Amino acid sequence: MRFITMMGTAALSMTAATLAQSTTINEIRTGSGNAEYIELKGTPGASMAGLTIVVLGDGTTTGTATKTGVVEWIYRFAATDVIGSNGYLLLHNPGANPNYATNAVPPVPGPDPATGAFPFTIDPAATNIPWGYQTATGSAGDTQLESPDNMTFLLVSNFTGTDTFQTRAPNSGADGQDLDTNDDGTLDITPWTAILDSVAFKETNGAVPAAGQDWWYSLNTCGPYASRYIQTSGAPIALWTIPSAATGTLTTGTYVYGPADQGANLTGSNLRGVHASATSVYSSPAGLAPTAPFALSSNGWALNDYYEVTASTLGFAGVTLQWDQYRSSTGPSTFRVDMSIDGGATFTTVLDTYTLASASWTGGSKIIASIPNAGNKASVMFRFIDTMATGASGGTNRIDNILIRSDANQDTVMTSYAGPTMGIKQANGTWFIGVASTTVGQQDTPGSLNYAAPIYTCGDPLAGDCAVAHGNAFCADACCCAYVGGLDPFCTTVRWDSICVTEAAGCAANCTALPCPADLNGDHIVNGADLGIMLGDWGGSERDLNGDAIVNGADLGLLLGAWGNCP
Repeated sequence: MRFITMMGTAALSMTAATLAQSTTINEIRTGSGNAEYIELKGTPGASMAGLTIVVLGDGTTTGTATKTGVVEWIYRFAATDVIGSNGYLLLHNPGANPNYATNAVPPVPGPDPATGAFPFTIDPAATNIPWGYQTATGSAGDTQLESPDNMTFLLVSNFTGTDTFQTRAPNSGADGQDLDTNDDGTLDITPWTAILDSVAFKETNGAVPAAGQDWWYSLNTCGPYASRYIQTSGAPIALWTIPSAATGTLTTGTYVYGPADQGANLTGSNLRGVHASATSVYSSPAGLAPTAPFALSSNGWALNDYYEVTASTLGFAGVTLQWDQYRSSTGPSTFRVDMSIDGGATFTTVLDTYTLASASWTGGSKIIASIPNAGNKASVMFRFIDTMATGASGGTNRIDNILIRSDANQDTVMTSYAGPTMGIKQANGTWFIGVASTTVGQQDTPGSLNYAAPIYTCGDPLAGDCAVAHGNAFCADACCCAYVGGLDPFCTTVRWDSICVTEAAGCAANCTALPCPADLNGDHIVNGADLGIMLGDWGGSERDLNGDAIVNGADLGLLLGAWGNCP
């Protein structure tokens, strides 16, 4: 990324010192309709006169095409706007318009397609500015911020651009002024006196955008969000990518989707869903990339309902099963996998109860490696069985990318990147990728002190179970964490994902229950940290090493005798 050219250096002069220079962009949430907001922080009572929020993104690919540096969204503050008495100003989506009407002639009244009110409670001491509708009968959706994408948010003074709109540019943000006229990442037009603050939301990893993506224009960045999946080079036996939508009778207890679309043993393969209720409805919503567009989904779930795949594994030794699964907020959340090699007469559980996150593919990518007795069989059947009591009748669960394969070759870990939909500035000035769930969460603090992202290390009790994927790096077992981190630094630098969980299966063989008694903090080495822990319990009993129920000189001698790396 380039400092001078990308920031529009002329606009970085300090001439705005008298224009509320202390006012900064502090928190941004995009992409969830009525829940969008931009939070500013500054000196209580500071005037916003002459200040404008400008969002730069992509333009249009039709007519005179421009793909980057286009003004997508603007908000000009009124001369009367000030920072709230608590030091915050919240600019936010107004929520559904009660006066909405369609663009028909004559207009037809609501309801607004952008449903719902702004869902957050705002501190009354913060300045509260709903950014309004573009017309008296317009939709809140017409004013939305784009997400996710490479986007740059600027707080500027004395904006003199040619655009006259307020909030989103016409034609879904495509008709704003082009400030990077040759799309090279340098702002050729800087219609402002100064940039007071800026941040770029990135969905591209690295210093330059990927092919077909737009540039960003700030050194302060948030993102991209990195995620990983397993790409196998083993021979596919049967793979259902759900390339076409479900057809036929879709309201039924048992629905047969049909054979696999890829693999060596397509003949006789089959995917179906089985529900106790004859009124269950099967459908084909969006699947998970890279094999989208469809998944197989159904509602009306009850205990022991299931999806089932069947295929021959003749000619293949060593079988692995992997798949992606998603549930709605009211859909079944716990399943297990059973296998039959005798046509369904008897079953063996090959994966005990697993849990799916609500309304997310995250954590729903599963793999069972090297399944015993599954190779070289005329028919192998796997059932993904609902293990929870009957939930809401409208709750859905979908499955996609079901792969039965041989273990002939190694798997490859692939990393993909996405733009964040929420960013939170931290006390040190860096930006943290927030979780912009449609459910209000602890990270959403519009109009008040920002959420502080925890800082974990290996062995931190709050870092998360090593056997369960979670959103932060590290896990609570110090030895297991260090072992996995040595194999896979992603787990201790980015996130403890499902791949880390798989790798943690080796912890049992590499981390004994008591690597050495004097290792009091579990980091597999006896050193000053352990000495400090012992001295902190001097005269107590919790750190007693010799079993006499008191921490004293005898225990200190044992600790010093074990000084160094544990065996």
